[in-house]
Amino acid sequence: MFKSQHYPWYIFAISLFLGGLFVYYLDNDYRQNETEARESRLIYKHNQAIERFKSSVDKFAGIVSGMRSFMDISNELPTASQFQKFVQNQFQDIGSTDSVVVSYIDTSHVFRQSFTRSQINPDDLVGRTVFSLRSEEKIRRLNAMMQQDSLRIFPPINLIEEWVGLPLNFRVSRNNVTTGYVSPILSLKTMLNVVYEDEESGAYVFHFQTQDGHDFDRERIYDDTKVYNTLVDVEYYKNFDLDPEEFIYSNVELYGYEFRIGTAYKEPASAYDDISIVLFIAYLVIALLALAVTWQIGRFLKLNAKLEYSNLLLQRRREDMQKQNEELKKLTQTQNKFFSIIGHDMKQPLNAIEGLIYLLKEEKVPDDNLNDLIERLSKSTQSTVELLNNLLRWAMSQTGDIDFRPQFLDLNVLVERIITVFEPLAREKNIKIEPKIEKDIELLADEDMMRTVFRNLVSNAIKFSEPGGIIQISARALEDVIEIQIKDEGIGMSQFEMDTLFELDRQISTVGTSGEKGTGLGLILCKDFVERHGGTIVVSGEQGSGTTFTIQVPAKRD
Repeated sequence: MFKSQHYPWYIFAISLFLGGLFVYYLDNDYRQNETEARESRLIYKHNQAIERFKSSVDKFAGIVSGMRSFMDISNELPTASQFQKFVQNQFQDIGSTDSVVVSYIDTSHVFRQSFTRSQINPDDLVGRTVFSLRSEEKIRRLNAMMQQDSLRIFPPINLIEEWVGLPLNFRVSRNNVTTGYVSPILSLKTMLNVVYEDEESGAYVFHFQTQDGHDFDRERIYDDTKVYNTLVDVEYYKNFDLDPEEFIYSNVELYGYEFRIGTAYKEPASAYDDISIVLFIAYLVIALLALAVTWQIGRFLKLNAKLEYSNLLLQRRREDMQKQNEELKKLTQTQNKFFSIIGHDMKQPLNAIEGLIYLLKEEKVPDDNLNDLIERLSKSTQSTVELLNNLLRWAMSQTGDIDFRPQFLDLNVLVERIITVFEPLAREKNIKIEPKIEKDIELLADEDMMRTVFRNLVSNAIKFSEPGGIIQISARALEDVIEIQIKDEGIGMSQFEMDTLFELDRQISTVGTSGEKGTGLGLILCKDFVERHGGTIVVSGEQGSGTTFTIQVPAKRD
């Protein structure tokens, strides 16, 4: 047997430590998996961006290949108008509205043709030399390009047309003689838009760079040349405060030109993501529950240390709980029997006292003080008898000893009998009781219970009515229910009092307008009896404006 009462705390501490290690392992494992998954998603998105960019450039290259075939196989060198018409048809066939600039330049690097989709020689380039527009290095590349029969990409250009273009040049060879080259320039924005076309791309930043180390985006190239476009690309990577180490880069060679493409997350990985918070909260909740359970176990062990039954702790706790439940049931039964005994045993002597007081009141006592004392004793005795009657009925209702015997009752007769009982008491306070009952209303109810309900409500109305007031008892038959109202012009109730009127644990002693005392138990009994009939009872009114009790019971009961 374990004799130490601190044993549960050792278990709690060890469990807390092991639980912390387990949560740490789960969190660390999740973070590692999430880091790997995040890296995989970044690599996937990076490769996807590269493939989309390559596909977009290849699509442009397909259009340019058509231009080369048109230039090479035409019987005669096409004019600018013929070439423009061919290009227009190309873009119309694929349903594209992209901007394009096409120039035909001879071997001396002099512009011979230049047009857009809608204009010929829009920038007056025909007759001008490329030497005035390009560096010596680019001229050498152009010369090398004219020695090869392949498409060649050249660095992006900030065009005067206010967009950034990507040249994809090819030489023109007719009858095995190179006559020059064509430089189609398509909008780079069109080629890059495909990278951003899905919603997932909004979580990433893309860095585009030429082989010469110049950055570019969908609106411009940052190569220190003049920029005609006033628009800016909000997705430009420098708009985000990112460490270069957060990017993954790949070099992509397309048609003799190398691009460097990088991809990174816009937002860094969260130090505490949802799963970490959930794990921490779950660990904290379990730890608190374990603490509470351990405290309870330790307390139980401390109380039962002398019994040395730690090895049977779980069984004993179960037995103790069962024993406590049985004792609670016995206590409840004893309490109810106690109330019943009080109601019976105390009622008999009080009835005798009430009879003696009645005889004293009938005697002519010349002493006014003694008469006043007898009157107060009479009222106190009546109040006590009323309380005991209510207590007895309530105890019987709680124990189930009261019988429920519904029968058809003439409501007019029932109310008249109640008025007859309370008329002397009402006359003492100069209060008038007015019945307003519809004719031929029959109520299917237990007569004793309903008499108790009426007695308590009428007594309550008299108690809280000022002298000279009126109490109305009305009843009417509605479609499915019979509605009964007992209305007084007394002191009324506050909203809080009405809200808690039928709650047993909220009942307090109250005093009537003439000093009458009450406990509110009669109203609790009214609610129990009305609900036994399948009905409802509600109270309404305002402070200082009287109170109305409304009872609704089913017109017929199955």
